[in-house]
Amino acid sequence: MELSVPKGDFLAGQSVPLFIPSSVRREWQTNGGDDESHAEIETEFAQIRGYEFEWGQIIEELFDPAEPGNDTDPACIGACWHFVLVDVCNQFLDARGNLGELSDLAVEILENIRLEALAELTPDQRSEALPDYVRFDEGNHISVFEINVLGTENIERARMWVDSFLIPAVLPILTDQLRENNRAASSGNNSH
Repeated sequence: MELSVPKGDFLAGQSVPLFIPSSVRREWQTNGGDDESHAEIETEFAQIRGYEFEWGQIIEELFDPAEPGNDTDPACIGACWHFVLVDVCNQFLDARGNLGELSDLAVEILENIRLEALAELTPDQRSEALPDYVRFDEGNHISVFEINVLGTENIERARMWVDSFLIPAVLPILTDQLRENNRAASSGNNSH
């Protein structure tokens, strides 16, 4: 599969300019919304940077530690990574779902994965698998979910965690469960 832009190097923090994916434009067409709000989103994301993957994108927002409060408050968000799951989003749209529903479901599944992992891991394993400096949240106008990194000093560690644990271990479980939920919902819609 040839990508329209270079992938960028997530681990090194070498982001590249990104485009709003076709699945998001399809969401807008399918589930409406006014042209003015789409134009605002287009303007807001005209300068988006991040990383392209076979499964979608990670849009990156880095927050300046020089901003008031960012350098002293450990709870301050240092980075936000928005995960755009293009194929999963398209499948959800095929089943008459929308990005908001997909985002809600993704955050619920991520929380269930986290709770299951907590029950099975030792305290040391928990801190490696589920660091306390990352938080999952619902996605924005174009993403399925996001990760907020607490504290600018944790960004590099969080990059390593996303690259070595989240993408290879959690993302496949999440996408499989989203697809399974989507199949079940599609079957339920077809039986009526």
